[in-house]
Formats: sequence, C-alpha cells, structure tokens
Amino acid sequence: MSSTTSGAPEPSLSIAALRRCQECGQAQDAEHRLQRCAGCFHILYCSKTCQKKAWKTHKLLCSTNAGIIERSDSIPQPQLEGLGFESFSKFTDVFRQWSDAHKNALYMCAKVVVMQRGGIASSQNPQKMLAFFVTPRRSGNLLSLRNPSLMFQLQTMHLFDLEEHMAMSPDVRTKWEHDAPVRASMDAKFTTHPLYAGLLPTVTTIDGIDMVRLDYLTQFHPNPSLAPLAACVAPVRDIVLEDILHLALGSINAGFPLRPEGSGSSQQVLPGHFVRDQFTHTWQPLFADWTQYRRGQHKGLDETLDGLRSGIPPSLLIRAVHSMIL
Repeated sequence: MSSTTSGAPEPSLSIAALRRCQECGQAQDAEHRLQRCAGCFHILYCSKTCQKKAWKTHKLLCSTNAGIIERSDSIPQPQLEGLGFESFSKFTDVFRQWSDAHKNALYMCAKVVVMQRGGIASSQNPQKMLAFFVTPRRSGNLLSLRNPSLMFQLQTMHLFDLEEHMAMSPDVRTKWEHDAPVRASMDAKFTTHPLYAGLLPTVTTIDGIDMVRLDYLTQFHPNPSLAPLAACVAPVRDIVLEDILHLALGSINAGFPLRPEGSGSSQQVLPGHFVRDQFTHTWQPLFADWTQYRRGQHKGLDETLDGLRSGIPPSLLIRAVHSMIL
C-alpha cells in the first residue's frame, strides 16, 4: 500500500483543514467560499480554474459519487434527522471529512488486515475487497460541535474475496464493471513505480444509513532494501501488527487523529485534534514530537498507548507501516 516515507506516491495529508479545495487544498475562509461539483455534489473546489484543472481525473469519479448521492431518495428523512443531519448532502459532506481526517489511520488498518490475511500478493490474486463497518456516534454534544473527526466510529473490518461476493450480488458486479475506467486511471498513475502492486478496493458501510462508499487504496510491495529490518521485526511480527491496528483504531475512535507534521526527512505522524474556527475544522498536533508525550495530555491517547504489548514506541510502529518494512 502507499507510503509517505518510502518514495511511494500518496495524496498529501499535510493540509490540516478538513473543508478545502480538492485540487489546490485552499481552506474555506472569508475570501474563499468553496463550491460543490454540480455533477456529483460531493467534491469541493475554490474556483472554476481548479475545477477545470481537476476535471480530467474527476470526470471518471464524478458518476461514481453521483451514484451514491442518487440513492438519497431511499433514505428516510427521519434516519438523517435522528443523527442530526437536515439533508443527505450534509451527511455525506461530514462523512467525507471524517474519512479525510482519519485517512492515515484507515490506511494503517488496511495495511494490517492485508498482512494478517496473507499479504499483498494474496490480496491481489484472487482480488480481495476490504469492508469497513462504521457507526455514527449518537451524542447531542458531538452533533452541536459538528467536529467531523468525531462523528463516526470504526467498528469492524473484513477482507473478502471479491469474485465470490459479486457472484452473490449482481449489483456489485455491475458497479465493479462500471468503475473499470477509474481503476485504469489510477493504475496508470503508478504503473512505472517499481514497487507498485495494484489496487485494493474498499467499501464502507454505515450503520443505519442506506449508503455504501467505494474507494481504492494503492498497494506497494515491501521495500527490498529494508529486508534486514523486516527480519528483525519477524519474531514479534504478529504482536507488532496487533499494536499498529490498536493504535490506528484508537486514533479514530478515541479522538486523536494521526496526521503527518513537517516535511521531508523530518516529517512524522503525530496525534492531534481538530479545532473549530469560523469556517472549518483545522488539525493541530498534541505535541511537536513523540518524545514530548506526557500522560494527561489526552485521555484517549493514554488509554490506547496503555494497550500496546510489543514494547515498541508508537512512533516506530507508525514508521514500520509507512517505510514498508512489513
């Protein structure tokens, strides 16, 4: 899967604001009011210039997103209102921001599940799909704060054989075939990368809402130059994978989103929280370096770190994922 530190391409996670232009990353503020794509009503842009620049790629995804939006008529309004959302578009906007806030942790979860189920080669042949099962949080205080990073919890994950699933669900096969141009476009971006292994489709199901979101994660083979490090980890590999998964789930469900901070060789993934300003939520790290962590800074982080069993510091667990040692 994609990595932020090994040379494998991955969309940048360094932009802290959640509500931002899909193309240039401009956050919404008093001078930049973001507008939705009229086709899918899902992606945000700061200007017509950015929208036109992104269209070559987005046009392949636009119909996919529009297909999700079109299902809104089948979702009873009381379901949405019960979760505090006045419209389906508001719901999908918050869910998109939640996914963006936890993109790093969701990647870590996917990486671990694939490794636990036989590795990248096994996930590609036969083609597997990863299912995320998400539950909306039901709390009046959370709804009033409208912090997207806290609006959902990740309950379970399941890796399954795509062909077997399509045999039982013709609608899934139709959708898969319809998205062939999307996958071809993504493959073309990475086909020259020496470690590129293919795509892992993911499907997210939200409890209580008749909506399914389909995404694709890029997968990369382990870096051969890091084989000696992988050999060192091998004796405790299973425990390390469990710790990485525990840390990632804690990040999502206990409210300390993991995001990259810094750039180049100094970049590291840190826990943080989203702070509301007038127009959007912006991520801020809890500290500037993992060595500055002290108990009492964040209850959820403390409890999550208490559950780690390998004895490996969280900073090294994260590095093991992103450097493609595993």
